[in-house]
Amino acid sequence: MKKILLGITGSITAYKSCDLVRMFVKGGFDVRVIMTTHAMMFIAPLTFEVLSGNPVATNKTIWESRSIEHLSLRDGSSLFLIAPATANIIGKLASGIADDLLSTTYLSLHCPVVVAPSMDATMYQNGVVQHNVEDLKNRGVIFIEPDEESTECSEESAVRLADISKIYEVATDAIA
Repeated sequence: MKKILLGITGSITAYKSCDLVRMFVKGGFDVRVIMTTHAMMFIAPLTFEVLSGNPVATNKTIWESRSIEHLSLRDGSSLFLIAPATANIIGKLASGIADDLLSTTYLSLHCPVVVAPSMDATMYQNGVVQHNVEDLKNRGVIFIEPDEESTECSEESAVRLADISKIYEVATDAIA
């Protein structure tokens, strides 16, 4: 059974990752979820434990575990998918910053990495974010371009997480 690491960051679209976990489990994958502290502000780790059938890894689990969590998570991983990915985590990955479990795990991996951004459109289009995206692409990270939508309540637009079925397709293709 192929193992997928799913990193979830602090975005309002974090709830969409529930459907993604369901799809991977139904597809026969072993799903291991890593949540950032900010992701847990949007959705509880217990949700992903129930959906995946596996414990969820968080910064708290680093202190509770007797193993080196980021190394045990990477072992046997076929893919590392971050969905949703915020500007913050994209910047950390591009800069080699390893100050939480998700970013530390990324630096220890030897499998394909897929990133699905979700954030405010102005943030996503910012030159620094685009530089980080291009830098990661040049290092082999696969990006799934987000969907854009206009919001009725403001002049700004949101960059939505790409369609879940598209993320699933790109991720499973990256494993093959």
